[in-house]
Amino acid sequence: MIQPYIHVILLAVSLILLFAQLGVRNKKTLHILFAIFCGSVAMTAAKRITGADLGPYQYLIGMLACATCNCFWLIARALFREKNPIAWQHIAVAITIAVLVVFQQGYLFATAHWTLHSPWLSLLFSSLGEVTILLSSGILMLSCWEACRGFNQASRIDKQQRIVFLSIFGSAILISKTAQNVLNGNPEQLALITSLLTIGILICLQTLLIWRSTLRKQAQEGTIAPHAHSLKSHATSSEETNSLAKQIHNLIIEQQGYLQTNLKVADIARKLDVSEYKVSKTLREHMGARNFNHYINEQRIQHAMQLLSDADKQHWSVLVVGLESGFASVGPFTRAFKAYTGSTPNQYRQTLPPATQVSI
Repeated sequence: MIQPYIHVILLAVSLILLFAQLGVRNKKTLHILFAIFCGSVAMTAAKRITGADLGPYQYLIGMLACATCNCFWLIARALFREKNPIAWQHIAVAITIAVLVVFQQGYLFATAHWTLHSPWLSLLFSSLGEVTILLSSGILMLSCWEACRGFNQASRIDKQQRIVFLSIFGSAILISKTAQNVLNGNPEQLALITSLLTIGILICLQTLLIWRSTLRKQAQEGTIAPHAHSLKSHATSSEETNSLAKQIHNLIIEQQGYLQTNLKVADIARKLDVSEYKVSKTLREHMGARNFNHYINEQRIQHAMQLLSDADKQHWSVLVVGLESGFASVGPFTRAFKAYTGSTPNQYRQTLPPATQVSI
């Protein structure tokens, strides 16, 4: 009798987490993917709850449960990849798996509702079913790989998050495979265990999202983390701090890291294997920076001014100068340039000697 209640709990948890993502003010790709995943899990739970009562129509609900393992893979990429985590080819793979699931559920509905008997459709259904299982298994392994890749280069906190992900996900796979072998003749008990494992995965993913969101807020320039007093009590020595400042200077200035588009404090922290808080604090207290973004923009603007003054680059447009200086587009470049110099790039050009002015 406990089995239906577990499915109801799974449905409730997935819906709660779905609406929680919809309520996030500044939604990221990760929130959208997790919302889709929660919605698909909710449909899976609904199918398990109402399957016996709805008959063939349960497969219509199953068609909406087509974004589980494929969306989980995209979530793993968004969690553990900083640069271009999701491209069109990744979306194409996820959609392909979703289409296969929709076809399977649609076929089951058609054969149950209209009692269709077609040998070639049965063969196609069986073949595509094998392909779907193969792709789904491969996608799940790739999800595990996403948390493993770059582990040694990850920061301490990032490593902790990867370990949590791998522990929960790995345990779920191990328990699921064991249950399939032991409960091969008891699909109801197998569905019960699957629902329990899915609840654990949902809670794990939500925990990681909250964890990352909290760290992002703590790392905002000009703000101090709520536990800053404990960090101060364990602050590094002045010698270690000076060493960290030199490493940061080397990465940003000597190696021209400021030219990297969308450079974040997390990127520097990951490369130096320190916390984002330490990087921000060192920039403020030992390098005279107002905050990370302001410091990076200063270096970019100085670089842009050199490019604008270079007679050999007179044919470069403002957009090209901005891109070459590390800005993602002309808008942020123009605003940052004006905030730093008091004039726009075009206005700055007008103040240059005639030999270096650029004709627009």
